Parts: sequence; C-alpha cells; structure tokens
Amino acid sequence: MRNNSSAPSSAIFTEPRPSGSGLPRCKHRVFKQACLAFQCACFLTSVSVANEWPSWRGPGQTGESYEPAAVTSWSQDGENLVWKAPIGGRSTPIVMNGRVYLLGPVGEAPRLQERLACLDANTGKLLWEHRFNVFHTDIVEERVGWTAPAGDPETGNVYVHGTGGEMMCFDSDGKVIWNVSTTEVLGRISGYGGRLHTPIIDENRVIVSFLTSGWGNQARGKHRYVAFNKHTGEVMWWAAPGGKPLDTTYSCPVVTEIDGVRMLIAANADGNVYGMKARTGERLWTFRLSKRGLNPSIVVNGKYAYACHSEENYDNTEMGRVVCIDASKRGDITDTGEVWRLPERTVGYASPAIANGRLYVVTNAAELLAVDATNGHVFWTYDLGRVSKGSPVVTADGVIYVGEQTGVFHILRDAGDKCVSLDREVFERPDHLIDDIYGSPAVSNGRVYFMTRYNTYCIGPKELVTETAFVPTLPSQTTLSNAPATHIQIVPAEVTLHPGESANFAIQFFDKAGNATSRSHVTFSSTIGTLATSASRSSPMLVSGPSNAFAAGYAIAKAGDLEARARVRITPRLPINEDFESMELGKPAPGWVGAAGKSTIAERDGNRCFRKIATKAR
Repeated sequence: MRNNSSAPSSAIFTEPRPSGSGLPRCKHRVFKQACLAFQCACFLTSVSVANEWPSWRGPGQTGESYEPAAVTSWSQDGENLVWKAPIGGRSTPIVMNGRVYLLGPVGEAPRLQERLACLDANTGKLLWEHRFNVFHTDIVEERVGWTAPAGDPETGNVYVHGTGGEMMCFDSDGKVIWNVSTTEVLGRISGYGGRLHTPIIDENRVIVSFLTSGWGNQARGKHRYVAFNKHTGEVMWWAAPGGKPLDTTYSCPVVTEIDGVRMLIAANADGNVYGMKARTGERLWTFRLSKRGLNPSIVVNGKYAYACHSEENYDNTEMGRVVCIDASKRGDITDTGEVWRLPERTVGYASPAIANGRLYVVTNAAELLAVDATNGHVFWTYDLGRVSKGSPVVTADGVIYVGEQTGVFHILRDAGDKCVSLDREVFERPDHLIDDIYGSPAVSNGRVYFMTRYNTYCIGPKELVTETAFVPTLPSQTTLSNAPATHIQIVPAEVTLHPGESANFAIQFFDKAGNATSRSHVTFSSTIGTLATSASRSSPMLVSGPSNAFAAGYAIAKAGDLEARARVRITPRLPINEDFESMELGKPAPGWVGAAGKSTIAERDGNRCFRKIATKAR
C-alpha cells in the first residue's frame, strides 16, 4: 500500500450551503440514508429489484452500487475468484440478464478488429461474439474499443458505438437489429486519437455524440448529439448546443429529471457543460468551464451536476477544476450556477462517482479524493499509484473499487476521515509487462466484474446470491401534457434515399417542459422530391425523383410559429455517371448546400475547414 494522506482542504464557495456530516460509520445507516436520499431526489422513484449494471456508470449513471460490498479481498490464485476469461480490453463491461457484455480489440495488425463478446455472468463462458473491422485505418491499437456497450433492460438489446463509427443494435443472441455508419451517413469526424463516446439509453432513444461536418445547416464542424430510435435506428433529433470543438473528447452525457424537466446534461468538446431537454435536444443552459474540450462525464445528485477537467480554466490560467453546478437554472449560468469549486485539481480522464453524500474523484496523478458533495470540503486524499484513467465505483457501505492504468486493482474503504486499503492486486502479462486497466468495474448481485487489457475477472462469493436494493429510476411520461406546444419534431430527422425511394414522417409536439403534448394542425412542404399527403394518411410521405444524381434538401413541418425540418439526401444508385457539367463553379456539390441552393457563410467556412475529412466521410 502506498502512502496516503488525510489532509482535508476547503473548496471555494460561490453559494452558501450547509455542510454535510460526512460518511456515517454504520453500514446499515449508510445504506438506509442512501436509499432515502434517492427516494426524495429529482422525482426519482425507487423500486426493489435485482441489481443489473446495464451502463458503464451503473444503473443510476453515478458510479454507485446500491448494494453493500460482498467482496473486500481476493486473490488471482483463487480466493474469491469466480472466473477469469482470456478476453480483455480498455473499457467497462456491462451486466444484464445474467450475461456480461464486453467491447475490445481482437487480433493483431493488419488483422486487428473490434468485437462485442457476450459471456455467461456466472461461469465466464463465451456465449457469442461479433467481430467487425476498424476501417478508419490510422487508429492505433491502443485506441480500439474505448467505448463501453450500453444495455437496455426493457428490450434486452445491447448498443455499441464502434471505432469505425458504426452504431449497432444487437439482440441478446448477437443478431444485428440495425446498423448506422455515422461516418458515411452522418458526417462523423474522428481524428488519429480515435476518441469515441459511449451511447446511453433513455426511454425509446439511444443517444450518442461525435464531431460532425456535413451539408446544409450542419456544414460547420461541431460536437453534435443525436438521438436514434432504439428500436429502428431512425434519427429522432439532432442537437448542437456548443461552439467550435477544441478537441476530440469521450465524455458521456447523463439523463436526469429536475423540476419536472427531463434533462440531458453533457460535457462538450468546446469546454462547456450544457443542459438540454432529453426528448428534443433543446438547450436549457450553458456553463463555461474550460478552454479545451471536456473528457470526464458528468454525475448528478438531485439538482446538482458535478463536472471536472485538467486543462486551462475558462476564467483564469490555472489548470484543472472540480465544480458543482446548480442545473435547475436557465441561460448562461457560468456566474450564477456555480455552487462550489475545487481549484487546480487536474481531473481530466476519470469520471467522478457520487455515493452516500460524497463525490469521489481521481486525478491524473492517481490521487483519489473524497469530497463533501454539498460544499466541496475534502475529507481525505489517497495515493493510488502513478496514473489513473479508470473511474471509481462505490458501494452503499463505502467500499471503493478502482483500477490504476499501471495494472493495479484496488479495493478500499471510506472510513470517514481517511481511506483504508483492503486489497491490492497487480496484473502482469506473461512477459512481465503491465496488463493495464483503463475501464471501470461493474457490480452486480454481489460480484465485481472488470477488464484488464488481456483478461476479464469476476470476483465475489462462489455461490451466486441475488441481491436486491433500492435502485432509482426516472419516471416516463404515460399521458399527453395539456400544456401548449412550444416545439415540433419531425421523425426521422435524417433520411438518405436512392432515386425513386420514399420516406414516411411522423410529427410530435412538446411543451415547455419537454413533455409530449397534443397535436396541432400541421402543414407540410419540401425542397426536394414530392411530398404526398392525404386525408387517409396520418403522416406525410416524401418520394424522391427518378434522376440518378446527388441531391439534398428538407422536408418541412409547420404548425403556427413552430417549424421542424428533416434533412433529406438523395444518393444515386450504382453505377454512377457524373460529368460535373450541372455543378456550379464556386458552390458546394449537391448534398452540401442548403434548401435555397446557396451556401451560407457557415457552410463555406465548414467546407473550407473540413473539406478533406468530409470528402472522406462521404
């Protein structure tokens, strides 16, 4: 065990808040208080269910396990080792319906691929795998398989965002239900770093983000969020809340409900944190944080969102900060929304966890901090080792599971005013080099699952005991709102057709809180193809023309002052015969222009800055 210090420090306060009482020493009281807090916060409803770990940050998207720790020591030689499987990677496994799903690299260059593997959670036996190519060929092996799978407890389906930009939906038997190549179809951009964003599931949506540069209103390169219908892969909405992206990043958004508004909170590549309506993508607030892109994901407790980074701050030249944001505010809340901050804390890789009233953060230098979530007071710091990029997981009774990049896995206990080491395991390859750990553990039914680069481990009691715990869930809307509509949505919001093909559109209305509301009279128009509507048709249908040529435009729905547009691109069938005579000099090719056929300043800038990448993406 390395040296640890318990030198508390204070945060900078920007809003008076009562100080917390710290972590109670009694395990039963900890678990009871954690459950009661979640019953009261954010309109969350709690139910007693068998614990699953369907997303990389757990069922509450917080890095907290709602069950007490069932394993506090183990050995690679056999003590509390349930199984070890020779399949590894650099991300986080998920556990759902008695199965473990892993994403990672497989093979060696030039045969390096990516795979989704499904293992039996009780035995580690490989049930099935799906291998796919990494066709963005300048991605190095160390950056393949960075994302984690996302599981949907409602359907049992699993969603993967691959290094090549493919968004894939699998059923529990490994069958591909739908696949969208975001690079080829949606203009996704990925640099040499290969940084990718893990998808999340919310109601009927699977949401993911990436840098894009496309045509028309998406010509300017931005960090955009896209919501797919989780059943069909149709694009439901786009959102681009920020400005110019400053980096490629891998932060994952989180969904919560605050004051009756279902909210998507995300750390952006422009250095800001944004709150958006989860069902529509409309921006609610902006918090300016860093002069570079943000990598750690957000965690939320009640109305408070916690963000961190390790780059230069937005408002000074110091490096790094941990900040608590009041996410119930609106507009630019940079000055008004900050509750407290920890200055000069370089937390640029690992995402924080929040449990039992405490925020746990891991710095780039592998220091673990326990922070009072209400006021930023640091209870203790603990030296994990040399460098950490994996995010911690904390149980209801204060046990912490966390990996170090240099191949060390820690089991620790938060003892109130200090951190106590319970177990420390070091992993090596057969050649005695480091078997590194980048991802986070998953905790399910008293067992802990985690990946090293070359293996996956399941530790815990030999006999599986199904645990039950109070797990927070967000309420879904079951009836239409009576409030007036403030937003109109046309689905699918993105369509690619061949000449002669057609697309059907559905229209939905939302009120100020982002809830679905009753339908109003809608008029339709189109700048491309033929839009067919009739009394017998509940939704409009667009039919593309017979010309075997590239074209692009919009299907438009209007209701009073409200307007929604679906982007429609026509791509010719093979073989393509193009003499370029119909293309005007000085203007982008079809598929890169707006509805009026004229490129805007944004489009010209976007095409100039991203021409090489965008041409490759097409």
